[in-house]
Amino acid sequence: MYCALTNSELPILAAKSLGLVLRLEIFPAISLPFSPLRVIILIVWVYLCLYSVLRIEASRLIPRRYKATVNAFALLIGPLILFVLSVADTTIKLQEGHIRPDDILSSLFGGALKHPKRRKAAAKPIELQDSAGRSFSEVYGSQAGERESSGETLRLTENIVLDAIRERASDILIDPKSSAVYTVRFRIDGILSIISQIGADKCTAVVNSVKAISGMDIAEKRRPQDGSFMARIPEGDVYFRVASAGVLGGEKLSIRVLNQSTGLLKLDAIGLSQKTYEIIVDTINKSSGMIIVCGPTGSGKTTSLYAMLDTVDFYTRNVVTVEDPIEYVLSSASQIEVNVKANITFANALRNILRQDPDVICVGEIRDGETAAMALQASQTGHLVLATLHSSSNLAALVRLMDLGTRPLLLASALDVIVSQRLVRRLCDNCKKPARLSPQQIANFQRKAIDYRTIMEPNGCKQCRGTGFRGRTAILDVMRLDEDVKANLANERLSLGSLKKQGDEEGRSTLRKEGLRKVLAGITTLEEVQRVTSHLG
Repeated sequence: MYCALTNSELPILAAKSLGLVLRLEIFPAISLPFSPLRVIILIVWVYLCLYSVLRIEASRLIPRRYKATVNAFALLIGPLILFVLSVADTTIKLQEGHIRPDDILSSLFGGALKHPKRRKAAAKPIELQDSAGRSFSEVYGSQAGERESSGETLRLTENIVLDAIRERASDILIDPKSSAVYTVRFRIDGILSIISQIGADKCTAVVNSVKAISGMDIAEKRRPQDGSFMARIPEGDVYFRVASAGVLGGEKLSIRVLNQSTGLLKLDAIGLSQKTYEIIVDTINKSSGMIIVCGPTGSGKTTSLYAMLDTVDFYTRNVVTVEDPIEYVLSSASQIEVNVKANITFANALRNILRQDPDVICVGEIRDGETAAMALQASQTGHLVLATLHSSSNLAALVRLMDLGTRPLLLASALDVIVSQRLVRRLCDNCKKPARLSPQQIANFQRKAIDYRTIMEPNGCKQCRGTGFRGRTAILDVMRLDEDVKANLANERLSLGSLKKQGDEEGRSTLRKEGLRKVLAGITTLEEVQRVTSHLG
């Protein structure tokens, strides 16, 4: 029988119909032999198993020879392995300072908690660029017509550079071992070690790619060349200085790593004792004077120089530097880089600096008599001057300055403090252990009333690559020129030969004494101090 429905009855009828459908279609599904929730969990589990395989392939924590076995387990217990890998990787990054504590959750979950706009930038761990900011593929692809092999060359070059940054290397050396094999070596904590050996064909392409990105002529393989490039990594920009030379068997590259992402060291963190720290700070706080940091190549002179500059108040003092090259960018200082081709030398730049109303002048290195004389004269005319000099000891630095033609009277009136330093490797805090000393060593310490129980020795772990050492610290000999030394200099009563001999003897004694203090503090070892100071005699 046909029955007309009013508008008010239509919603009621629709609701009853919907309830009938729900009773007939949905509720019976609950009695099915499987649960939809379990199906969803199974799908997520399988996805995580497959994703864990990808993470294992890209992970540096698992050796390549074990990856196939771990992948087999990952297909069954992938989420558990994925969690362990994420925790281990995050722990290592936190210990190495690559992430901050507030980024732990983001690192654990593979960047899922990061801002969406940052994910794409973080996808690639490294990007090589020339000094003008052009990408590796753009520069290398335009200079070498082999686009099929350029991708492999790019990946190999990026891996070498990225490994050097991760291992805290200060230098990368690529040189031919024979006509068929090249070796790649990293200088880590001052010690060279072979990282890999690469076939000549592949490594020649790597050498050409580095030369191309550094603005060097890839066709010239015998004449020495210099260049530079940079790498963008999530932690910041890393700069590289490149030098090439033709050698027997091929071409050698020496790449200096200037990693600004590690930050500047504070003055109280470079290894100074409380007394020497107060001497240097007191000199820096003066309106005029001169501090010279001396030592051989690779002894950390520039690092100490920047640590001293870090104590200067840049807001009240005008700081100007001249360097070759600029290793750290100081945002509040005016920095000038030496460029011999453009006639920008240390002497010419220093002459120009004096017209810029500076309060503090930093000279990267004193190499000639003109630079030495101008720096010393600047310290007499109301400027604080910081500089480095190659010499073996403090008094030998005076000899070197006089050899450059500097008048002794100028030295006596301008120079205030000389710092001589060396670098020793620090024991790894994660694995160092009490040292096993010989009976003779124990007897020597007991005779001098020295507590030898705090002396440690290396052991080796994954964090230090099995070496037992991680990082370096300085041992320093700080000499303030007193009135007696200045009087002898002014009256020219000092013999250069006897002065250098006395300086070497005193420097050796002081550096070894400072090194022994660090040995007794468990920072380094007796063998390491002996290795670094043995050349002093």
